[in-house]
Parts: sequence; structure tokens; C-alpha cells
Amino acid sequence: MSILIVDDSPPVLRLLQAILARAGYDDVICADCGATALRSLGIEPSLPPASKVDCVLLDIVMPGMDGIEVCRRIKANPLYVDTPVIMVTVRDEVETLRDAFSAGAHDYITKPVREIELVARLKSAISLKKETEVRKAREAELLRMTEKLAEANVLLEELTITDDLTKVGNRRYFTGCLDNEWRRSFRESDPLSIIIVSIDRFQEFNDQFGRSKGDECLKLIAQVLQISLRRTTDHLARYNDHQFAIVLPKTSLIGAQTVAGHIRQSIIELQIRHPHGLVTISQGVASVIPSGEMAIKNLLFMAEEAVARAQKVGGNQVHFASHKNTRGAVSR
Repeated sequence: MSILIVDDSPPVLRLLQAILARAGYDDVICADCGATALRSLGIEPSLPPASKVDCVLLDIVMPGMDGIEVCRRIKANPLYVDTPVIMVTVRDEVETLRDAFSAGAHDYITKPVREIELVARLKSAISLKKETEVRKAREAELLRMTEKLAEANVLLEELTITDDLTKVGNRRYFTGCLDNEWRRSFRESDPLSIIIVSIDRFQEFNDQFGRSKGDECLKLIAQVLQISLRRTTDHLARYNDHQFAIVLPKTSLIGAQTVAGHIRQSIIELQIRHPHGLVTISQGVASVIPSGEMAIKNLLFMAEEAVARAQKVGGNQVHFASHKNTRGAVSR
């Protein structure tokens, strides 16, 4: 427990030091002027403080820099915001005390000092400082816990919308993205396209090479699909066991066909061995401009029906549909 006494009178310094010693305060620093006090605290010049100060007993009337200015400079330093400053003075005029409290003083004692009063006020000030430090430490810990909880919630939210195996979005993520983009496209009258990607004869792949190889195949295809999406606004998700879904905002049917064609070629270039040759994919592309006459389920039905047609005729194809019910295919 360290106390700083600042007074230009040597007898007063000795008296206060003796009173504090009798009260059990042995760690006392004495300064005979404001400049020395600020140096002791490491404030001016800016240096590490000589020791941790728990309270300052500060005379108001001193030559050069008076106690009010010293108090103002002490309280302006972040290290001493909560350090109590008790003014010890012969001046108790209202204006002087108002200036002292405005400068940040915690309390004041008039001279001549009465020992019982000084010790009582000192203990009260130090006790309040400790309580403030404990409260701030608890607040800081609470803030840290709150930040960690927020981070955990973000992670939890990511986990709830991420497919465990492929690390792309899951069906819940896809549904949320499609709903958001549908609403936005409806407001702005923008085209909205989706692609459903289905791995051809994936069950036969699993039967031949095992589930582990099947999982590796799914992860690799998910990576290729993710790389194939050039815009951050495009969304990829695992739609079901061997299918993926892609949401393409502000994309017409022609634009979606271009994306699908690039994806199809990228999968072929992987050269993943399949019991019937190489792993290929079928894609169903659907595009609409959302309106009050349509629902999201219509867009999904169009894409699902298109991919089913692509697989029915042998796979490794892109079939498409639009809100005008135009149909077509990009074959092998």
C-alpha cells in the first residue's frame, strides 16, 4: 500500500508521514512540489512510476504549480483515473474546493490535520478504490465472456448451416439463402437462377469403392463447385446425399447455363475413376424473375425436374427450364 504526500512544507511532510506510520502505512513517498510529484508518478516526463500509488495527499497552495493543477494532470492520466486524491489545505473556501473537485479530487482535509480524521478518510478512499478495481475487473471479465459467447454463437450458427462432410452449406443454409435471394429478386425484379448438381450413378461408386472413397469424392466435387463460383454473392450447398445446389442471384438462364457448362467440364477434368468410366454429373438449371404469381417451390420443382430428365437420358448433361417453360439440354 503506497501513499504519495505532496506538500512544500517539510514539517507537514514529516507530520503526515508519522501519522501514516502509526496507522500502518509504511510505504510513503514524499514530494515537496508538484513537479516532483508528477515525476514520482511517471507522468511528467512520461516514465514508469516509481511504485504503485494507492492514494495521494495533496496540498493546494504550493509555489509554482498549485495542487489543483497537479490534481488535474494526475487525473488526466489513464493510470490514475481511479486513484483517490485527497486535498490537504488551509483553504476551505467554496470556490477553491469547487475547483479542486472539478480537477478530480476525491475528498479534502483542512489543516491543521487531525489524525483520526485523516486516517478515516484515507481508509475510506482506499477502500473505494479497491471496490472500483474489483468492479472494473469483473466488468472486464464479463466483457471477455460476452465476446467469447458471441464468438461461440457465431461458430455455432456456422456449424448449424454447414455440411459436416464437405464443409459447404447444408440444406438449411440453402433454404435460407434461396429465401433471401427470392425476396430481394422480387423487390428488384432481378432474374434468379438455381442449379441442382447430381453425381451420376453415385451408389454404384460407393458399392464398388466403399463409403470412404465416396466421401472423398463428395468433398472433391464440393471443392470444384466452390471454385467454379466466381462471385461472392453465389451460394453453394449440399442438397442431399449426392446432390448439391447452387443459388445464382441476378443471373439469367443464359448466365446459369454458362456456369453449369463450366462446372460440367471441371468435373470431367478431375478424371475420377468410376465403375462405368469416369465420375460425371447431371445438372438441372432453372431461372425465373420472381413475381406474385410464383412461389419458391416452383423454382425448385423446375430444377429438380430438369436434373431428373438429365439423368434419365444417361447423365453427364445440363438440362434447363425457365418460367416460360422452355426446356433444353446441353449434351455430352
